[in-house]
Amino acid sequence: MSATGPLFSIITPSLNQCAYISHTIESVLAQREVRVEFRVLDGGSADGTRELLRGYGDRLDWVSEPDGGQSAAINRGWREAQGEIVTYLNSDDVLLPGALRRVADFFEQHPEVEAVYGDCDYVDERGAVSGPYPTRPYDYARLVREAVNYIPQPATFFRRRVLASEGYLDESLQYLMDFDYWLRLGVRHTVVYLPERLAALRLHADAKSLHAVGGFAPEYIRIYQKLFARTDLPEHLCALQTEAQRNCHYQAAYCAFWARDFAAARRYALQAWRYAPLRPRRTLALTMGGPLAYAWLRRRGGHPFQLRPLKS
Repeated sequence: MSATGPLFSIITPSLNQCAYISHTIESVLAQREVRVEFRVLDGGSADGTRELLRGYGDRLDWVSEPDGGQSAAINRGWREAQGEIVTYLNSDDVLLPGALRRVADFFEQHPEVEAVYGDCDYVDERGAVSGPYPTRPYDYARLVREAVNYIPQPATFFRRRVLASEGYLDESLQYLMDFDYWLRLGVRHTVVYLPERLAALRLHADAKSLHAVGGFAPEYIRIYQKLFARTDLPEHLCALQTEAQRNCHYQAAYCAFWARDFAAARRYALQAWRYAPLRPRRTLALTMGGPLAYAWLRRRGGHPFQLRPLKS
C-alpha cells in the first residue's frame, strides 16, 4: 500500500537513550500508510546511540552533535521540516500502530481544526502498559484553571500554520515546554480531542518526569506568569487568574514535595494559600509533610505525576 495524505514532520530529540530509542524509531517507521518526514536530533550521546542510529542506514535521517537542550533541538527540527502536520516524539515514547493514519484522516475531515490530541498509555521500562494517561475532552478554560496537563504530548499533532502564528517552543523551558505550548495554543487556535489511543509515554528511572521532578516546580510558576501577562487574553480567562495561580502553585508544591525539597513545597503551598484558601488539610500536608510523609506515600504507591485537579 502506497503512503497517502498530508506529510507529517516528526522530530525526535535524543540524549543517551540507547535503551529505548530503537522502539521509538520502529514505531514511526511502521506508520507506512502515511507520508512521514522523520528526523532524530541527538545531542551527542555517548551511550551507543550514534552506533544504533548509524545502523538504520538510509532509512533514517539523523544528526548527532551538541545542542542547546531538548527544546532547542525540537525547534531546530521544526524550522527545517517541510511537513503539513507537525509534532515531536521523545526518544523513549512510541506511536501506536495506525496512529498517523487516524490523525491524517481526522485533519482531512476537519479542515478548521488546527491541533488534535488523542489518548495515551503509560508504559514501563519493558513496554508493559501501567495505566492510562489522564486525558480528557478539550476545555481550554478548565486546562487554565486547574493547571493539570491532560493533553498527552506524544499523542498531539498540529498544522504547520500554528508554528507560523504562535511560534516555537520556549527554549528556556526544559520540563514543561509542552504544557506551556498548549496554554499558548488555546488562546487563539482550535484544538480538538480525538478519543482514540495514539501513543505510549514511557516512565522509567531516567525519565525527567521522575528523576528531575523538582525542576517542574519553578516552570509551573513561570508559564502561568507568562500566560496572564498576555495582552490578548480574553476577559473570561483573565477572570480565572486567582484560581489558576492558586492551583499552579499547589502543583508546583507537589513537584517539590516529590523531589524531597520540602522547604520549597512549603513555600509554594503557602503562596497558593495566599491566592485563595483551599481545604486546610491539603495545605497542612504540603507545609508540614517531610521525609516520613514522603516515605509513607511511596509505600502506598504514590507517584509524582499523579496530579489531580484541585477543588475548593
